[in-house]
Amino acid sequence: MPLIKIHYYHKINSSDLESLSSTLVTNIAKILDKSEDFIMVIFQQTNFQSFGLNTIKPSIYIELKNVGDLSADITNFLSRTISELFVEVINLDPTRLYIEFQSSKRHQWGWNRKTFHTPE
Repeated sequence: MPLIKIHYYHKINSSDLESLSSTLVTNIAKILDKSEDFIMVIFQQTNFQSFGLNTIKPSIYIELKNVGDLSADITNFLSRTISELFVEVINLDPTRLYIEFQSSKRHQWGWNRKTFHTPE
């Protein structure tokens, strides 16, 4: 599991959403050494979003949650990789993108009728 949830207000066409999703899955799997099969991507269009009192220029807020640690080196690399992707695919100004990283313990995420915790 990682989960990446992207909040956006301005229209993003479906082919760009597909491109962003598949590239995010591939990159996150590689960076975090996780299976692509367990990565979930959610694009959630908001009813209203502003950044610095500006609602006209597009902005993105991303939550990236992971079972296991996310070191400072990893989050820095992920931040750069994710930001560059949004700049490339939808021409987003990188100063209008926030990414929140969250590490979780294995027992705090459920899947397939159990948690990711392995009893010792």
